[in-house]
Amino acid sequence: MSTWIRRCAAVAGATVAGMLLAVPASAAPPPAEVDSRVFLYNEKGLDPVGPGGTVTYVMTAAGVPENVPQHRTVVLDLPEGVTFRSAGNPLAAGPCVADAGGHKVTCTTQDPVDQHPASDAAWWVTTDFADDLPIGEYVTAKATLTTEIPDPDPSNNVYTTDVFVSAPGDMSVTISAPPGPWPAGSSFDAKISVHNAGPYRSPAGLRTIVEPFSLRYTGWPEGCGADPGVMYCTVPMVEAGATYSFTVHFTVAEYDKDPIVLSPEIDPFAPDTDPSNNKATYRADITKASPSPSPSATPSPTPTATTGGGTGGGDPTLPITGPPAAALTLTALALLLTGTTLLITLRRRA
Repeated sequence: MSTWIRRCAAVAGATVAGMLLAVPASAAPPPAEVDSRVFLYNEKGLDPVGPGGTVTYVMTAAGVPENVPQHRTVVLDLPEGVTFRSAGNPLAAGPCVADAGGHKVTCTTQDPVDQHPASDAAWWVTTDFADDLPIGEYVTAKATLTTEIPDPDPSNNVYTTDVFVSAPGDMSVTISAPPGPWPAGSSFDAKISVHNAGPYRSPAGLRTIVEPFSLRYTGWPEGCGADPGVMYCTVPMVEAGATYSFTVHFTVAEYDKDPIVLSPEIDPFAPDTDPSNNKATYRADITKASPSPSPSATPSPTPTATTGGGTGGGDPTLPITGPPAAALTLTALALLLTGTTLLITLRRRA
């Protein structure tokens, strides 16, 4: 009987536990505030657009804490000469509607906001660029975000992006430096020049290979960033017919069997009519540093040699040292006189 009761209790307990697990837990309340922010960019990155072209702007929203579902609204203000065409991307978080003039586009999140695609908070807006937009100028679009949950820092709820209006032209690059070779430990300067042959002004991207890795450098202009062996730069606006130049100082830190290779290459912001001059290369060998001369030993002083007989030839002898010659002469005379006197005395006695 007791066994049967225990079995029934176990079954009942399992049933109750299953029922409790089946009941969905109540959703956690949303946070009191979310630091939201918005981003806006050209779907094709830094690619320019010509008059009469199209650009798709992408807007995304995020926040801290992350993944908090809420209703969001993003308003896209388009520059003069740029108008709304469409916003039909199936991955969009919700619909986008343009005003009558096509210069202001309002995008919202669809319900339910805690499910895809609304929770992804991204929108795509395709626009048309007018045929009469000025070539060689940037146009600026602006996105503004508003949110359902209070935002403690609305300063990052606005974002702008620029698109360059371009037309075909010719840009070229050159590099000049002394011919080398360069010993380890030496330094040299290289001048890189970007020329715009026109007919319109334009900026450009510049990618420069720098090898070997042991090559040290200073002097890259502002706006450059490095990866191992490569330097990336954005060349500022170069007027038609003008040249933008800068000088980089290189130091050969150590010997390397591979040569120095400096190879700048232009990434045009506009269609280039002559891509053959978009790359230049400088090469030079690296040599081992010359050994430093060892300090020469200082010879020990040696006696001054003299020749026998004063001015005549003969074997060299050491210099005479001792009392002065005059004193020796007097001593010799005294001895001679003493000897003579002794000899006379002895003869007389005989």
